[in-house]
Amino acid sequence: MTPPTLALLLAGLLGTAPPLAAQPEQAGADPEAVRQALVPFQELSQRLPPMLRERLHAHARAWAALSPEEQAQLRENLSQWETLETQHKLALRARFDAWEQMDPATRKRAIQTGAHFSTLPESVQQRWRERFDALPAQQRQSHLYDPSTRAVIGLARELFPFIPAQDHNATLAMLRELDEAQVATLRNRLARLPPARRDTFRQSLLDMDAEARAAELGAAR
Repeated sequence: MTPPTLALLLAGLLGTAPPLAAQPEQAGADPEAVRQALVPFQELSQRLPPMLRERLHAHARAWAALSPEEQAQLRENLSQWETLETQHKLALRARFDAWEQMDPATRKRAIQTGAHFSTLPESVQQRWRERFDALPAQQRQSHLYDPSTRAVIGLARELFPFIPAQDHNATLAMLRELDEAQVATLRNRLARLPPARRDTFRQSLLDMDAEARAAELGAAR
């Protein structure tokens, strides 16, 4: 049977599922347990772009590294998710997306900040929440992302007017990997394409592995 939490994480990978409690990167997962976790997704895995395929495998490794108690807790999270209202789910999905975009160092700082916040008196926590809630919606949304992620989101909006929801995270991850010269090449290539063909080019880049993408954007045009 499909591990419920891995199914939930896969849905998050495709932009349709909630965030789960933040967990540190875990290593040492049993290879056989990882393989078993991926069995239900073998056919899908072959159709995913390389970046999303690796993310699926990373989620499988994280699932396999959890203790039985931690797996049970994540299953309980899934049950609770089903009871939430739609707007609440959308808000949690946005937080999950922001978390997925953070690099490990930023995630560590976020966890440390959250731990410190939890030690503050309840009255102080409430005042900070009220200040945050009073901000305009767009400003609250921007605070979900760290500066580097806000920059890459801005670049994505500049280069690609429309990105399908299921490609959003993969596109940001791709752009984050590019150096300045590759971004300049990409910008020049897109400028010479009609708008209708830009998304096709974006998709072709996602379908490449990192080496092929570097060669594509490093080649003189």
